[in-house]
Amino acid sequence: MVNINFKANYINTVQVQKRVGSNYKPCNASFVEFNPDDKKDIFTLKEVSDLWGDCYARDIKDDFKSDDFKRRDKHVYGLTLQDKNFEYVKPDSVLGLVEFQENKDSNKLIFLQVNPENQVYQFGRPEHKKVGTGIIDSLKKIYSSKPMKLHSVFSAKYFYQKNGFYIDPESLDKLDYVWNA
Repeated sequence: MVNINFKANYINTVQVQKRVGSNYKPCNASFVEFNPDDKKDIFTLKEVSDLWGDCYARDIKDDFKSDDFKRRDKHVYGLTLQDKNFEYVKPDSVLGLVEFQENKDSNKLIFLQVNPENQVYQFGRPEHKKVGTGIIDSLKKIYSSKPMKLHSVFSAKYFYQKNGFYIDPESLDKLDYVWNA
């Protein structure tokens, strides 16, 4: 008999920064992979998309429901404040999401979305910092054997450069980035 596990899969612990008064202190978050066959994970992504409004979370949710995810070369990961009970990831505990695709020669970061309330450039002093960096660092650990590529929006290009990505020499618009393993 085969047990089928329908819940988000815990990957590792990531340290982010939580605002305490006027300072930030280390805070642990959980990096998890969502399961496209799990109705609770589908619900969590729908709720996160609704909570965060018009952003990449909506694209991630829509892609997650597509047949592409049945191929198992695409993944949706999340960073959550939850540290247990991953059979249901609470939408209001999710700090960030990423859609990722494994390819033969290099991998691709398709969408990265941090909860808009935690975006430094948008709100100045967010509740949590280092969320996007924590997600990127987790992906680098998991997929350390191949380069990771992405297409950045202009407002995020310095974030990716700060996290070890460089402009792809073949990029026409200078917004295609690569991280070499």
